[in-house]
Amino acid sequence: MASMLISLAHFCDKHGPRILMVTQAGSPGSTGDELLVPNYPTDSYCESCSMYFPGDLHGGVRSMKSNIANRCYVSTQYSSVRYQLLTLIIRRCFSEETMTYDGTPVVFYDDLRGLNLMVGFKLNDENARGNERRYCMIFTIDSKDHKTSMRRISENWNFITGGFGRMISYIAEAHERELRRQNTLRDEQCSFSLLGGSYLRGNKVKIPRRLSDLTDDKLLFVRMHRWNSFLLDSCLRN
Repeated sequence: MASMLISLAHFCDKHGPRILMVTQAGSPGSTGDELLVPNYPTDSYCESCSMYFPGDLHGGVRSMKSNIANRCYVSTQYSSVRYQLLTLIIRRCFSEETMTYDGTPVVFYDDLRGLNLMVGFKLNDENARGNERRYCMIFTIDSKDHKTSMRRISENWNFITGGFGRMISYIAEAHERELRRQNTLRDEQCSFSLLGGSYLRGNKVKIPRRLSDLTDDKLLFVRMHRWNSFLLDSCLRN
């Protein structure tokens, strides 16, 4: 059976296209340890292109593993066994002629990258270049058998796109709530400063920010791991 994986990618202002998280399925009956990644230097990652699991912000909890029936599902910052494949995929995803950010599913296939179903979205953020941060969820079937891959995508189309849509909606709604909270806090601070006879200057410096901070949800990547694992497991059973 062809390998399937789900990725969340981000176009980082500083580092370009990056994988934030990839979820993969282990072989039936295996522990999934072959999909875990060792400790790695984080010098080439910034806040925007870093995954965060709660519990150890600075020590680097970089993997999450769970079991459904007899199969193990692993989510990591990157895939040590499919690093080159994912790098090729996200470069294609974030190319101007390929990507839209309105939630419309896009599919592409070639022998190098396999079959990929992707859904792009963006979040407003005044601290980002262009005042927005761009993301993409990708369902990949790593196979050169185009016909079989297309049949599997077709059979699971509504399930995959619906699952991506629900996760993206959750992220967007959480981000909107956090924006309203920040705006309310800023208005209160401005009112206080004006009463004191001083004025606050807007901060124009662009700074990196984690997706979990943009949504004010420290469990965001845990939720995504669980949801991706459920999607993969359902598709593998079909």
